[in-house]
Amino acid sequence: MLRFETTSLTVASEQRCEDRVKVLAFDTGVVLVVADGAGGTGAGSEAAETVIREITTAASLEHDSNAWCEILRQIDLRIGAGEATGVVVAWSSQGLVGASVGDSKAWLLENDEINDLTRCQIRKPLLGSGKALPVGFSHPPSQGLLLVCTDGFSNYVRRERLLREILWIDFAILPPRLVDMVRLPSGALWDDVGIVACRPRRILKSRTRYEITDAG
Repeated sequence: MLRFETTSLTVASEQRCEDRVKVLAFDTGVVLVVADGAGGTGAGSEAAETVIREITTAASLEHDSNAWCEILRQIDLRIGAGEATGVVVAWSSQGLVGASVGDSKAWLLENDEINDLTRCQIRKPLLGSGKALPVGFSHPPSQGLLLVCTDGFSNYVRRERLLREILWIDFAILPPRLVDMVRLPSGALWDDVGIVACRPRRILKSRTRYEITDAG
């Protein structure tokens, strides 16, 4: 059975963070969700909360990309106030599948490259507009590292630095180290940051015991 380990973090650029993340663990996989409330709409955090809540209710490893798109379309109509981006990724032994609206990202780091699973997404209209256009995606099984993040990270990180340094960072403290990559010299952030990191759990092989006998 394929197992996963995850770690996540949200950090506010000012007093109130409008980014939301969620990790939903199942026996045979995991569903990851990121939502970024649009600050200019006046109720971005509420919209992001609705995205998280609705996906949590509908989450399943049985959904294909079309099903995830339909779930996001339904969420688009259920948000009562504000607007938000949304990315959902389900990862199991069958591979990765999901959908997105907006400019939050799902990046799969494998073979020293960043595979943007959300590269075909449509930035606007956002969830809550009633006109959102979700775009689905899928990817075969992978042993890579998945980052699902808001634009407060993806827009400002230097990809060459990310690829160069990420393998040397302890997984348990990965999100705060990634946030540090996009901080200004003052320590401030350009925008709120939400990050979920996920990877297949490393299988530890049992040690082989050897007995040495005295040949003499």
